[in-house]
Amino acid sequence: MSTVQPSLTNTTVISNIFEAETDGFGSYRIPALLPMPDGKLLAFCEARAILSDHAHNKIVLKTSQDNGTSWSDQILVADAGDNALNNPLVVIDAGSGDIVLMYQEYPYTTPEQVENPAAWVSHAGQNFPSNVHEGAVESGYQGRICRTFVQRSSDGGLNWSPRVDVTRQVKRPTEVTCYAGGPGIGIQLRIGSYKNRIVMPFTQGPWDNMKVYAVYSDDGGHQWQYGEVAPAAIAEHANETQMAELADGRVLLNARSYHGNHLRKTAFSEDGGISWTPLQDTPDLTEPECQGSIISLQHDAKHSGLLYCGPENQSQRIQGTLKISLDDATSWQHIACVYKGSFGYSSICQLSNNEIGVMFERDNYSAISFTRISLQNNDA
Repeated sequence: MSTVQPSLTNTTVISNIFEAETDGFGSYRIPALLPMPDGKLLAFCEARAILSDHAHNKIVLKTSQDNGTSWSDQILVADAGDNALNNPLVVIDAGSGDIVLMYQEYPYTTPEQVENPAAWVSHAGQNFPSNVHEGAVESGYQGRICRTFVQRSSDGGLNWSPRVDVTRQVKRPTEVTCYAGGPGIGIQLRIGSYKNRIVMPFTQGPWDNMKVYAVYSDDGGHQWQYGEVAPAAIAEHANETQMAELADGRVLLNARSYHGNHLRKTAFSEDGGISWTPLQDTPDLTEPECQGSIISLQHDAKHSGLLYCGPENQSQRIQGTLKISLDDATSWQHIACVYKGSFGYSSICQLSNNEIGVMFERDNYSAISFTRISLQNNDA
């Protein structure tokens, strides 16, 4: 079988893609890294006025033609004025070659419109306005709600179609208020009965009842449906999920713990994301409650394992780490330390058989950076 071990030289130079207080924005957060078939890399994120999750956020993009050594000028993909655009979630439709981008829009809200704005301070010691938008949105499809939009690009991200509102296709009609795609990447299934299905990972609120599920499309990302939520076999919530396809066609869900025991949550789907096994703790993947990224590794076009990236510390967002599973997420082994210091959200991709690209937030969100990790494949 093919196994993967760290090479003698794990990381190349770490370079910044987006830096706070540049290009007219005070902060950049929430990375999504997408590799194109021609080798081009697309780096998406939220461009914010300040660090707050709801600060007139825009969706922006930079591209690289040289495996992340240099990056293009910034491209403004989506702008909703004072409203906040959140959670960029991207995938390539193999049939059309289009890039499919999905994101949420939250209406601009003032603290006076929320019953208890202090309850929406989402980060310890945060010195910016509370994220009151989540506290003000309603269930249903009318009024003050969170909406989801899709845009497409057929030219590698240079130009984008007008946005399409798909809220009714991804959000349940009752109870659900705030919700989020990913953030990060979606997947398109390669094998089995659901081959070519696009699967997008989702979380739904309200915040005291978080649940994870999949949104999927069987027509290349034009029409969408939502699946069942993953049953909670454990007495805590999960959110901010990513998904990967296994060698047998099953879909793996890997989610952040929320107000729990700081272990990643895992579930499996045998029907392309429609239904899930109960959520289980993942003892080998500790975290401080933070988004993490996961991909299915390919070696010579064959599935060769799973790769996970996230901060490996249960109390702080530090020590960004890569781990590999060669047994369908039953166990995970250390591959490399990406960055020892402050490490937040991440998005990873496979650049070649032996190299991984990592896009990640670092140094208290002062930059979104990129590095390459070299892997050594040993056939046994």
